Amino acid sequence: MYIVIQEPVPFYSEGDEDFFFHWLQSITSVESVSRCLQGLEITLDDPVDDASLRELIGLMARYSLDMKCLKPLRTAQNEHWFADPIKYWHKSVFGI
Repeated sequence: MYIVIQEPVPFYSEGDEDFFFHWLQSITSVESVSRCLQGLEITLDDPVDDASLRELIGLMARYSLDMKCLKPLRTAQNEHWFADPIKYWHKSVFGI
């Protein structure tokens, strides 16, 4: 499975860019990251484990990235917390 996210632009320094990619690639469920026309294509384990999904949410929130691409990662096993409408990411991911 894969998702496409926008790439943060601009990065504020080389260290900022290095940190972003290091964080992204350190997430357990991330198999690979490659650039594409729409941004970054991220190949993920299927299913994405809870800890990895939380890290993706945190990374995308920190860099103010559009989180709608995370919506397909909702499963019966994670919806009790991931789709919880009181979570700070709910509107950004689910739009409601």
